[in-house]
Amino acid sequence: KGILSDQHKCIYKGRSVSLTTFYRTARNTMNMCFNKEPGAAEVEQEYWRIVEQKECHVAVHYGKVDTKTHGSGFPVGKSEPFSKHGWNLTVLPNNSASILRHLGAVPGVTIPWLNIGMVFSTSCWFRDHNSLPYIDYLHTGADCIWYCIPAEEKAKLDKVVHTLLQANGTPGLEMLEKNIMISPEVLHREGIKVHRTVQRSGEFIVCFPGTFVSRVCCGYNVSETVHFASPQWMNLGYQAAKDLKCRRIEKPFSMEKLLYQIATSESKRENGYILSTISSLIKDLRDLEMRQREELYRAGLLCTARYGTHDAHAPSEGKKKPRKWLALETSERRCQICQHLCYLSMVVQENENIVFCLECALRHVEKHRSCRGLKMMYRYDEDQINSLVSLVCGKAKAQNGEICNGVIPSRTSARRGPRKRATVQVSLSRISSSHLPTSISSST
Repeated sequence: KGILSDQHKCIYKGRSVSLTTFYRTARNTMNMCFNKEPGAAEVEQEYWRIVEQKECHVAVHYGKVDTKTHGSGFPVGKSEPFSKHGWNLTVLPNNSASILRHLGAVPGVTIPWLNIGMVFSTSCWFRDHNSLPYIDYLHTGADCIWYCIPAEEKAKLDKVVHTLLQANGTPGLEMLEKNIMISPEVLHREGIKVHRTVQRSGEFIVCFPGTFVSRVCCGYNVSETVHFASPQWMNLGYQAAKDLKCRRIEKPFSMEKLLYQIATSESKRENGYILSTISSLIKDLRDLEMRQREELYRAGLLCTARYGTHDAHAPSEGKKKPRKWLALETSERRCQICQHLCYLSMVVQENENIVFCLECALRHVEKHRSCRGLKMMYRYDEDQINSLVSLVCGKAKAQNGEICNGVIPSRTSARRGPRKRATVQVSLSRISSSHLPTSISSST
């Protein structure tokens, strides 16, 4: 309780400043802390000394910039060198091997963002909520120290953090996501595998799905980050989306939308490899959607209509002009209860401008024992959903001639699968215990 209350005294939302002002502040902070330009080991030792001893208060700043608004550190002009290079992070989200290209431009996911730090700027322990891999490039400035805990340490880390923070029933990993910084040396002594690496200017860092990372800046620097995902991520991402919905955590994009965009686009290309990867997921999504709709119908919900691009076909509306807020894209409509992005369907309470996902609508109906004032808005009807699922499943299984979803698919020409690429094994050095003191503290 004490640790969590301290974070509110130490972490504040900053104000918007120019890059020049930030650089000047970073330079002054460095001069107050060090007599000369320090190395990564020197910054690291001083950082953990301050955190452990708590004898002085050091205020530092950290900036995050949307590249769509303020520009990227990579060249973007058509005539500029490397503007179309594969390692350009403004190009990477549209790589043909990344399925996130089907999402389009999503801030904080497929649109890169800039990280601007100064000495002691800290990113506390975190993992991506969607279990997405991401890549970070250090454009310029001082080194950045990264600590990493592999995803397979998840269960052990949960127990260790729960014990260290005396969580009193709260899962340890949920505590760790509340801007808590724990010394990697403490975790290492508790049997957690912790790795350390130093990122220098001009170097990339790739973070794999489910990895826990934290980092400390060694001075003024500017890096850029963006997400990507291979088809193999889909199963992990689908489960992560379910978990976020149960925990009522807001997601930056809709997994339903991603699945349907992939299904529609790749079916036209007859990409059997990707379609076979998502076929079981889209069937599971279809079954869940149809079951929840049927339960709502049985509960007495009779008023339904299409929305979005299908508003013109909405039944029983006649010449009545549809409400503007109902015509909004579903990316702008979240369930009031669980923050779920409603893509396939939603239940609205028109008089109060309230949106529910189907699951939360069922709970609402059960609680109030009435469907009065509720209307189900849907993007696709049952026949359209079943048709798309059958198409995906049929093309995915066509090469083997298997029966899928009760339909024997017709054979299509075999498509060449992706070539196997050589993998590079990167070994990160084990964290040294020679100069890191032990501590558990909130981020400053």
